[in-house]
Amino acid sequence: MTRSRLAALLGVLFIVLFCLSGLTAQTTVKETTVSTEMTLPQLFFSLSSASILLIPLSIATIIVAIIALGMNRRNVGFLFATVSFIAFLLFIIFFSLEKANSALYNPLSDALKEAGVKFKKRDVDRIAVSWSPMVFAALASVGLTACACFPDFKSDRSRRELREDLLPYAYVGPHLFFFIIFFVTPAVYGIYASFTKWDLFNEPVFIGLENFKTLLFDSGNTYYKQLRNGLWNTIKFVIYSVPFCIALPLTVALALQSKCRGNKFYQALYYFPSLLSITTVTLSWRYMFNAQYGVVTKFLGSQQNWFAPPYSWIVLVVVTVWWCAGGNMVIYQSALASIPTDHYEAAAVDGAGAWQKFIHITIPGMKYPMTYTLVMSVVAQFNIYGQPLILTGFGNNEANAVLLMYIQENAVKKQVAGMSAAMAVILGLFIMVVSFLQMRVLRSNAPE
Repeated sequence: MTRSRLAALLGVLFIVLFCLSGLTAQTTVKETTVSTEMTLPQLFFSLSSASILLIPLSIATIIVAIIALGMNRRNVGFLFATVSFIAFLLFIIFFSLEKANSALYNPLSDALKEAGVKFKKRDVDRIAVSWSPMVFAALASVGLTACACFPDFKSDRSRRELREDLLPYAYVGPHLFFFIIFFVTPAVYGIYASFTKWDLFNEPVFIGLENFKTLLFDSGNTYYKQLRNGLWNTIKFVIYSVPFCIALPLTVALALQSKCRGNKFYQALYYFPSLLSITTVTLSWRYMFNAQYGVVTKFLGSQQNWFAPPYSWIVLVVVTVWWCAGGNMVIYQSALASIPTDHYEAAAVDGAGAWQKFIHITIPGMKYPMTYTLVMSVVAQFNIYGQPLILTGFGNNEANAVLLMYIQENAVKKQVAGMSAAMAVILGLFIMVVSFLQMRVLRSNAPE
């Protein structure tokens, strides 16, 4: 058996041992000692401790290591197996140092109540954790995985191969780390939470598809109505705002292409709003549209309530486009600069006008940047939250309440986190479907 296959088997063994591992938690309150047992897979889904975030990092990296070893990429397998070992070791250390972890406090508090002990949470000073032998066996197996594919440093060729194999990961490694911790892990936890009944304080209780049944089929339920109203308002906002998020930056980029005097100043001026926080931007525009002393109201001489439909949609679109246009403008400027000037000169010789040049040269030359900005703009506007929350809130019979507002309201204020997670999953699936259809349509219409 080759070293790569042996290392891959040890990596698989780590996953198996992880599933079989567990711990025993113990605490003493008023001279009464209680204990509870919990498996690591149960702990993985407890959603209660920062150190638990190291578990998905360890699992994800060992899976990558196994795949790399299966492709006979031993150096890459060594790198990810080492990261997995370090992450799992740090999890054991940090979790053991936590004095009162809520994942362990809740079952221990139930045991204390069954024992007839009256107590408050502050009475639980310390929760002692003892790991099962399987935990250390899993740690040893992932360590042996790294050792089994340890690179060879004896020859110049092996050292050169090691450098060539691992150098790309030195660049993408930090991004990959944060991607797993702050994107993949919350996504996995969010999907799991959508199948539970959870109030953010106690442990989530798995209830299967009940949340989705309520949202999709129980027409008399409040959350059923919130999903439809929030999703429809979100779709309307996307339809209203995305065309302007594409057309306005493109127009500005074309204007700045003329290299007029003060070109760089105007470019910086148009890009500046993208650097501001959404709170700063929205509060500034809220002042400008104020019915009593707003600049826009005084300039137009109108007494309209800009924060009530249908004018509220105009305000939301104006604020969003002003805030987002700078990023797309920079992308379009870069794309325009990459189009050879020879094409425009040849078209001018053939008698083509400005509009014909734009349609037959500029647009085809920018098809990939425009595809990217269109998809990303749609995804970004589907995630609208700050603008309607600050400008209109849930007023006007929730006429401008978008789905993310309901998700935050239910999860944080009403503490119905499981239902909110189900709403978020539905929104995510909707965005994925829309983005997929966009890509298919744009690719089918793209010139060869």
